[in-house]
Amino acid sequence: MYNHILIPVDGSQKANKALDHAIQLVKSMGRDIPLSVIHITDRIAMNEAFVYVDVGEMLDKEENEILSTAAEQLKASGVSYTLLRANGDPATMISRTAKERGVDLIIMGSRGVGLVSEILLGSVSHGVSQHAHCPVLIVK
Repeated sequence: MYNHILIPVDGSQKANKALDHAIQLVKSMGRDIPLSVIHITDRIAMNEAFVYVDVGEMLDKEENEILSTAAEQLKASGVSYTLLRANGDPATMISRTAKERGVDLIIMGSRGVGLVSEILLGSVSHGVSQHAHCPVLIVK
């Protein structure tokens, strides 16, 4: 039924649950289905900072930690996977990546750890579900 699954990760518990679900789904299907795991950095522009901080370096470090944690989990599971990185609006980049890579299912958490997650609950998952070319499974 499915031949390629995309899982966005952001370090949140919901994203980790989505990755767990994707791994279990692949194992239950009895065949090796590749998983593409993507982390998207929504780069922000800051004109003036009170203290000098290399925001780009901090975001890169966070991205590496999130992807390495996912890679450890995937390696232990024995499923085939690819790690991806992208910059931009998360909902747009997830939908675009799914289409470009021929993904036929997106599995994602219902809520992430974005800067305004408390205000815009589920805005990324909602955006993906509205614009993706394939089914989207949202894990709570």
